[in-house]
Amino acid sequence: MMENREALAAGQRLFDTEQNGDLTDLHDIFAPGAQVWHNTDDRLTDIPTTIANLEKIRGSARRFEYVDIRRRPTPDGFVQQHMLVVEMPDGRAIMDRCCCICIVKDGRIERMDAYHDSAATGAMAHKRA
Repeated sequence: MMENREALAAGQRLFDTEQNGDLTDLHDIFAPGAQVWHNTDDRLTDIPTTIANLEKIRGSARRFEYVDIRRRPTPDGFVQQHMLVVEMPDGRAIMDRCCCICIVKDGRIERMDAYHDSAATGAMAHKRA
């Protein structure tokens, strides 16, 4: 039971930080050597690259908010479904429906597999560079 609470707390901290916090805190939320996999490019990304991508997305957005969050524990971490709403300066809204499967050990995320809406992520700033 404690592991479930620890995993869910890691998920809460991760998405709160991405939405509102200092993204460099992700170095503490993720375990050393952690990686993030995305279905949109079938590649693993290290945490510094993940932070840089998030900074670019957030820096180009008037709104960056996770809504309709559904997070559940799994035997080795948590799974979360949500919609990320990114509102661009021109008023255009990008709605990214996503599912993240995370492995958590000792309160830190070791790996995230992120399944994004490829049409939505293709319109975000980090993909247009």
